[in-house]
Amino acid sequence: MFAQNSCGRVLNNLYVSSDGRNNMKRKLIPVLILTLLTLSVTILPVSAVHHEKPVVVAHLKGAIEPDLQLKAMMNISYIDWRAVLGDISSSDLTDATMLIMSLSDALGAYTTAELAAIDSWFSTGGKTIYVSADSDFVTDHPRQPQANAVLEAIGSRLRIDDCSVEDAVSNGGAPYRVIAVSTNVAPEMEFLVRGVERGLFHGPGIVVGYENGEYIDLSAETMDNVYVIMTTTENGLVVDGDPPVPNVMVAGAEGEFPVMAVEIDYENGNTIVAAGEAPFDQYVGLYMPEMIRPDRYGPEANAQQGQYLVENILKYATVFNTKIMEQAEDIMNKDAEISDLESEIDSLEEEVTARDTTIDELEGQVSSLETEVSNLEADLEAAQSSASTMQLAAVAALVIGVVVGYFVGPMIKKQ
Repeated sequence: MFAQNSCGRVLNNLYVSSDGRNNMKRKLIPVLILTLLTLSVTILPVSAVHHEKPVVVAHLKGAIEPDLQLKAMMNISYIDWRAVLGDISSSDLTDATMLIMSLSDALGAYTTAELAAIDSWFSTGGKTIYVSADSDFVTDHPRQPQANAVLEAIGSRLRIDDCSVEDAVSNGGAPYRVIAVSTNVAPEMEFLVRGVERGLFHGPGIVVGYENGEYIDLSAETMDNVYVIMTTTENGLVVDGDPPVPNVMVAGAEGEFPVMAVEIDYENGNTIVAAGEAPFDQYVGLYMPEMIRPDRYGPEANAQQGQYLVENILKYATVFNTKIMEQAEDIMNKDAEISDLESEIDSLEEEVTARDTTIDELEGQVSSLETEVSNLEADLEAAQSSASTMQLAAVAALVIGVVVGYFVGPMIKKQ
């Protein structure tokens, strides 16, 4: 069964001992953020949140021009779009709220300067980055280590494993044209898949976790602040098309495998979207693939809602992210205050316990002294009883002596 962070498990953690308080609060924050975001999406129109257009940078390294799908995305009017086709620099990212990355030239590579510029921009906080990979197929595989290079540079705990995934049932006419589903979305991130049941991931890699030098299968395990968004159906199949072998996935394994996941850094207000395939470029992307192949992905042929998934992510990143993260910071500050109070309470409880122990010890000493006193009183009574007997004997002896003296004395004188 697919592993995910469940609301039920979070709510159950409300009833925990003091040992589980930190774990409960860590899981509770995303639920509160989801509630705030839901209210914001419901109540606030875009114009009420931002007065200036948020800047989104689309990086298609190696492309000659934006492809058809990106051009369609750039028609979203509340965003100020920038398309970067060559190496990306700090100046390209000035004032940007979001960066979407697709390596157009599969044989290209991000330079050290590019990775440093991306990391510098991202580290200022309040940013969203969408990192795209590709399949493990020979000509596409080079995109996987490049996506991982970006994820590593920004300190992400997400990676793309060295493999692909196929789906023999949910696809666009061939198993590698995976049409992923939102069935397994983490409850905290359900708002990202509103109106979305299916989306195209054409030849995707598998998103996995990476922590403390170990790769983590997100279809079987969960990670704090990491949320699965889209997966294959239960008919997913791991395929190892090109060396090296996968780090954690197993070729031939079947199941519901993540092709998109989100990692949120609540402290810095950053969001990382890692996907096994791009939203544009790279043959056929997630955003409105029906424009390119209506026979495969059109509403009558094979309905999917990739457009809405991308637009939900864009709206989250550009409209609501700042407000939501501010709320998250307030919650975490209160959480820190509560933790401090709990530490004080724990210290006081330890002091009370120590004093209780001291009282128990004193009570034991008092009990011992009372026993000693009782023993002494018994000895005293015995001594007093013995003394009384001796006194009576002495008086009797004295009386006898007087009597004897009274009679014997005269008799001695007569003789």
